[in-house]
Amino acid sequence: MPVFSKSTDAAEAPARPPVLVLSGQLALTSAPTAGVHLFERCSPVHSVLLGRCHLQIRGLVQTPSAIAVPANTPHRVLAFEGPHACVAYLDARRYRFEDAERLARVWRGFVPGRDDLREAAGDARKTPERRIDLRLTRALEALGANGLSVAEAAAQVGLSESRLTHLMTESIGAPPRSWRAWLRLQSALGEALFGPANLTDAAHRAGFADSAHLTRTCKQLTGVRPAQMLPKTVYVSEDGRFTRP
Repeated sequence: MPVFSKSTDAAEAPARPPVLVLSGQLALTSAPTAGVHLFERCSPVHSVLLGRCHLQIRGLVQTPSAIAVPANTPHRVLAFEGPHACVAYLDARRYRFEDAERLARVWRGFVPGRDDLREAAGDARKTPERRIDLRLTRALEALGANGLSVAEAAAQVGLSESRLTHLMTESIGAPPRSWRAWLRLQSALGEALFGPANLTDAAHRAGFADSAHLTRTCKQLTGVRPAQMLPKTVYVSEDGRFTRP
């Protein structure tokens, strides 16, 4: 388990460019906070915010150094107290909310902009993998890779649209339409990060009407514009060893 300093003094965190770490169904991103305006966001995956901030959630304002936010829960960062902030997105197909809460406790001493995100990712990888209903896995594949509508995905796994919505919301925290938007966003950002496509082309390939549609979806789900989700430094791992593609 990585050991992080307990200090969150902004002066101790030297300036670093944005970094993205991808490991299985986990994404961690760290970026400078100067000039960043965060919109209210609500993603279908659990998240852990690192770096002291003023967070509004369920009508209350908190100032945590690390906090877990459940899937499908609207929240807004009102202000940052440090020069960097970090967020971990934990896919609810792989992680329970209890896992996100545990990781928030482990990462409480993490200093964004100073400590290595790859160490934090290593701790998340140790979390036992959960199992979900195979029908949900197949439906999500249909919504994502196959680009089907919610009704078509439900029919493909032998469920009504309402039953699929109920099962998915109950099991992994958010309804199919939210997951469809999230999977499309992942596809578009992946095209822009690892392929030759620019954001406009990536948006079309992922099924968005245009780049404006992609931008609206990204702001709704992550709180930032797509360009802010595309750092130049990216580390990818499927087996615990990180590479820079």
